[in-house]
Amino acid sequence: MKSNNTFTKIFTHEKLPFLELRYSNNTKHYKEHIHDTFSIGINLEDKSIYTNKDKKYNFDVGMIAVVNPNEVHSCNPIKETPNLYYMLYLDEKWCCGIQNLVCDEISTFKAFPENIIYDINLYNEFKSLCENIFSDIDYNEKEDELINFFTKLFGKYLNKSTTKVEDPLFDKILDFLNKNYKENISLEIVSEKFGLNPFYVIRLFKSNINMTPHTYLLNIKINRAKELLKKGESIVDTALECGFSDQSHFHRNFLKIVATTPKSYQDNFKVNFVQE
Repeated sequence: MKSNNTFTKIFTHEKLPFLELRYSNNTKHYKEHIHDTFSIGINLEDKSIYTNKDKKYNFDVGMIAVVNPNEVHSCNPIKETPNLYYMLYLDEKWCCGIQNLVCDEISTFKAFPENIIYDINLYNEFKSLCENIFSDIDYNEKEDELINFFTKLFGKYLNKSTTKVEDPLFDKILDFLNKNYKENISLEIVSEKFGLNPFYVIRLFKSNINMTPHTYLLNIKINRAKELLKKGESIVDTALECGFSDQSHFHRNFLKIVATTPKSYQDNFKVNFVQE
């Protein structure tokens, strides 16, 4: 049943200064206005009227609204009952960095070509992204999901033109992550250590192994965890040894990468454990 309780929650994070996410359930009507951010949003319940410049859309669940920086727009509920939605605001420079990952020729922000996206898979992925941003998962995971989603989004709707990036520092970065996998190494830490632009680091990883630095680090952690679980180490000790802050964090990422829980994985090898 739809809730009539109105609320607005806003997520910001000092480590993710390029974004603001709004989760709201209200009846407010907005006049046409502009933002200096790239904005993207979805309705979770009911319809609304979305206007962008001279175009008007019946905006429904399953659609994604896109607003380029400084585009005159509004989005208001059709009924007088609260409208539940997510709206994400992203810094234009951050978006440009992501666009450059999928198209070498982009050096300044390229306006998104569509006001509305009709794609239920992207809708569900964006909904999941917003839920995770508001969750208590580590900010590095949130950043990783943002990078992956918007690389996919811009890659689908902008002309792709990328070449493989060759850099001798890449192997040194891999070696650094392999040796320090127990640590919670952020993109910022890698960038500062090797004197590189964060987006260049992302592009280097995407170009060579098709994953972000954070995803690579998680895979190292999980592969090490698999080794320990095979040897009969407890799940608690394994999580700590592999640098996970808590068991839930370990469980979630193990399941995401291995497609089974740590316990189920370990149970397959118990027959080989030495009994004292």
